[in-house]
Amino acid sequence: MVKKLALYLLRYLLVFISALILFTCAGYYLFVFDWNVTMMGEIINGILITLSVTASLGFYWAADKLRRIY
Repeated sequence: MVKKLALYLLRYLLVFISALILFTCAGYYLFVFDWNVTMMGEIINGILITLSVTASLGFYWAADKLRRIY
């Protein structure tokens, strides 16, 4: 029973972290970042946004896997 509760809480924690990463990344690039930089700056920031979204999807995938198992 305790294990099931811990996995349930872990699942929601992973979903929360996923949403936090996604909204933080989107908010930064929509409201703070200025795209008027050099081409290298655009490439670096494009890679960073891709990595952030991938990390967010990874956390969500892990939470979904926990939901399917338990």
